[in-house]
Amino acid sequence: MSGSDTQWQTLKEAFRSAVEALPGYRVTHAVFTTYAFEPEFFETSILPLLLPDGDGNLSLHSAVRRLQIEAILRETPVAIDVYFDAHVVMPGCPLLPYGMKAMRGPGEFHGKVILLRLEDEEGNVRCILGAGSANLTQAGWWENIEAWHFAQAFDPLRPPGSILPGVKALLAFLVKSGQAGGATRTLDRLFKPAEARRVRRGEPEFGVFLPGVHSFLEWLGDRVTPSSANARLEVISPYFADTDHAALTNALLDATHSQALDLWLPIDPWQAGGAAALIEECCFKALSEVDALRWSQMSEKGLVQSRKPDQTPRFLHAKVIRQAGNFCFMGSVNFSNKAFRVNYEAGFLFRDEGVSWLEPMDAHPSRFLKPAELARHQGMDDTLPELLASFDWQTRMLLVDFVHRKEAEKFESQSVRLVDAQGAECRRRVTLKARIEVKADESLYQDLKTNPWIRLAFPDGRLALVWVQQDGLEYRPPPENLRPDVWRILDMWRGLAGGRKGSGPGDFEELEIFLKQRFTDTEAPPEGAPEQDMFEEMAVAHGSFYLLRRSLQEAAERGNAQRCEYYFCAPRPDTLASLVDRFDRPGTQANKPDALAAWVILQWVIQICLDHKNLRSAKLLRRRAEAELLKLLAEEPLCALDARFLEWAARMFLCEPGRERGVTRYFKQMESPQ
Repeated sequence: MSGSDTQWQTLKEAFRSAVEALPGYRVTHAVFTTYAFEPEFFETSILPLLLPDGDGNLSLHSAVRRLQIEAILRETPVAIDVYFDAHVVMPGCPLLPYGMKAMRGPGEFHGKVILLRLEDEEGNVRCILGAGSANLTQAGWWENIEAWHFAQAFDPLRPPGSILPGVKALLAFLVKSGQAGGATRTLDRLFKPAEARRVRRGEPEFGVFLPGVHSFLEWLGDRVTPSSANARLEVISPYFADTDHAALTNALLDATHSQALDLWLPIDPWQAGGAAALIEECCFKALSEVDALRWSQMSEKGLVQSRKPDQTPRFLHAKVIRQAGNFCFMGSVNFSNKAFRVNYEAGFLFRDEGVSWLEPMDAHPSRFLKPAELARHQGMDDTLPELLASFDWQTRMLLVDFVHRKEAEKFESQSVRLVDAQGAECRRRVTLKARIEVKADESLYQDLKTNPWIRLAFPDGRLALVWVQQDGLEYRPPPENLRPDVWRILDMWRGLAGGRKGSGPGDFEELEIFLKQRFTDTEAPPEGAPEQDMFEEMAVAHGSFYLLRRSLQEAAERGNAQRCEYYFCAPRPDTLASLVDRFDRPGTQANKPDALAAWVILQWVIQICLDHKNLRSAKLLRRRAEAELLKLLAEEPLCALDARFLEWAARMFLCEPGRERGVTRYFKQMESPQ
């Protein structure tokens, strides 16, 4: 449990230590479960920890960092599934390729688990398992005080007997939910034939508690043995039951063979109006009336007031249930009826050899303040069928389907309307199961750039909130600040030969410099690269296109059509498609090149497209480039040039570097008649 001001370092190092303890292995599949989820934080902070080199070589600029990770995942994919509670408001929108699953059930989808599959070059496989209290949010990994445990890496075919039942139960539950992604299905198949090895003394036991299957109290009661006649139970939880406080306390005491319960009372001593207990007063009073329960504080004085007045408040979010000297459970389980009986929860049970952490409080609080809870979606109707949706940015197709086929019989003939983010119903009606083509100028298309939820209005007026899994994210239009000018696009390709630090996929150094310069000291954004003469411009274009062309030819020879497709049609800062966009729709940022430079650039684009004429995306891009070229030739100054000058320019700037022999002589021959 981390109470220091290095919460992020503590969790990050625990995560990376587990991965780096397997030299030569890389993560191939990852499954995360969480209650709350923040995509931007996950993509910039957690996902990089899965990469072979961690986050050491990545930019600190959020936008550039995500582009770098996207490029790395194209070269060495990692299958990732993230499951989160559908009722919790999720800020932000995903930008990287992984599966996101919004889970709905009788209780809260509350367990926090990380399960990784790693493989080395010889095909040997190991798995890493972690569980605790931290959500996949900035608060969970940066700000709160949390508890987390990573088990030692293990062979998935011979896993510890203390881990296998929980892992199998979790994967079966996720698969049965109807939303299992590729990583989950792979891990489920991996563990099905597994045979548990004998449990070693003192080995932590992993528990998963599922709605209607096996409650936390049942699981804990099966594993805890009596220790002494006067055993006291210690409970640390930031959230408490709403009702039935006495019954809940007695049920926990019975399950753990304890005589009394010491319950930690969270106090915030830095409230403006004076110290306040972070609990509703009615709940505090109800628990105070339970004979077997006494309110407690941390016995270690340094933890009673865990920060100085000028430091950022730290919320103790860890959940611990322990009997000193006997056992300790650490995970996601709060002291509540929902957590004990109906939620999806998870955690580890340890042997405990320590002393008491809590001691009775001397005085009771006079002020009470309910702790802030995560925002939840309003108006969700859980009586409507559970639906899933996906939107492919490349095809612009929105698919809406039922999670459970048994619900389809009742609802699939119903006609529903899409409702956009502003609450306006679209004119189009769809019948579930639906396949909808979304045009680029529709409000829904614009909404999906920032809001990964849609609402469906049923005939009786009820609204269903549906999470949209976004696919083909490489083809999603990037924000305007990620649209560099022509010369920066060309400069990005100059690293493709591996000639400089950071070269290759993810070489966004020029873009990062550009983004850091924008609006500094209230100045206007720079309008492109410093002015260059024609020959400097041609040298940049000549070398950049040659390196890109060679890189794509090598990719095609390796059968990596996906990498070629990326350059022909993805609207990313380093692609041919983005380059042609700067001619078609230059905008205010673009530093439009000289007419002759533009002519050469478009000629290069056409030639590279011809290299890959078997790809539809290359054909489409070639047509766009040819149309731009025709417009360019029809305008001043190219329409007034001697055709022989363009012939010379082609020989000079459209050949392989080093093959420009005879160009000077040819140029002199052009000049002699004059």
